[in-house]
Amino acid sequence: MSAAASKLAPLLGREAEVELLTSLLGRIENGGGTLVLRGEPGIGKSRLLAEAAALARERDFRVLSATGVQSEAHLAFAGLLQLLRPVRFRAAGLPSSQRAALDAAFGLGQETAPERFRIALSVLDLLCDVATDAPLLVVAEDAQWLDRPTAEVLAFIARRVESDPIVLLAATRDGYPSPLVDAGLPEYWLGGSSLLRQRSSWMCRRSSSRQRSAIGSCARRPAIPWR
Repeated sequence: MSAAASKLAPLLGREAEVELLTSLLGRIENGGGTLVLRGEPGIGKSRLLAEAAALARERDFRVLSATGVQSEAHLAFAGLLQLLRPVRFRAAGLPSSQRAALDAAFGLGQETAPERFRIALSVLDLLCDVATDAPLLVVAEDAQWLDRPTAEVLAFIARRVESDPIVLLAATRDGYPSPLVDAGLPEYWLGGSSLLRQRSSWMCRRSSSRQRSAIGSCARRPAIPWR
């Protein structure tokens, strides 16, 4: 276990999941990847994200994170602002149209927010620029409560990081709609009992051949535990 991860409380019964996250981070030289953790409240999603963040920092990743808050779910791009605030100064290197799109999304300009595609593309280019300095881990916690525009942008990015040193991890509760759930991204369902944990498997509706190679073989079926 890394020094950074060892500072966290012991993580029991999740050896397979930690190994999975370690493998995903360890393959960053071959390209990025995405994983959505799903499960019931209190099942350990946030703890696994914290473990992943610690492991990433040990490997000299830059870590950016956003946490969904139910009271802010109606505020467009609130989650995105939280995620990008530490690196917003890097937007100065983007084309003027992309800088304007981000400013408008955050209510910093005179223009109304442009179409989501322009905003999502601007965010993707910004993150790719940040990732030129060091590999990047993007973490979205309690994604079920992220505002929908932010979730849509993250889903857009998650489908386009294969050729860049960017890993996106999101955690969401079952039973909540989210663009991150509907985007067909690789998913891992966290079961409650030790038996389910041992028999959990990768679940995804669709993924690219590189994602299947990097993360594991994914069956196209709902994210439910094997029985």
